[in-house]
Amino acid sequence: MTKTTYTRFKLIGLGLAMATLTACGGGNDDPLPGDTSGDVVAKYIGSWESECYTDDGASAHLRADITKTSATGFSGDVIAYAYIGTSCSGPSVKSEKVLTNLQMTHVGTKVTAGVTADKFTGTSDQGSSKVLLHSDGTLLQIGDPDSGKDAEGYPSEFIEYKLSRI
Repeated sequence: MTKTTYTRFKLIGLGLAMATLTACGGGNDDPLPGDTSGDVVAKYIGSWESECYTDDGASAHLRADITKTSATGFSGDVIAYAYIGTSCSGPSVKSEKVLTNLQMTHVGTKVTAGVTADKFTGTSDQGSSKVLLHSDGTLLQIGDPDSGKDAEGYPSEFIEYKLSRI
């Protein structure tokens, strides 16, 4: 391999690495701002990230970016980032948009797992749904869509992991 060919491959490799880092987005360095208003959706507005989870030598985490659209509504996206290795470090090798163009409206509350959770109805590119959320301002809990449902069709439990505000 000539020095010119080696340099070209090195530059292409560097370019691909930079493109991967740019494409994965959602880094902790660009979180959305929170909302300090008294609106019912204020505690959900901003960026959230789950802990790193490992499985079969790979790892992943979720990121949710939520933007207020009204006193009772928000929009956003939820993206899963996958990594080689068990530490969720380096560039992600895959990102999957779990929920895109999410549009949610607050419709009430219900007590679940000892907390008063907020009920939302809405749509995303993946369909329509009833969602249960709870936040203390620093942690976000999401209703488990695979759990039993109440008479109105809302989850009766939260998924086991929580997302932290970033």
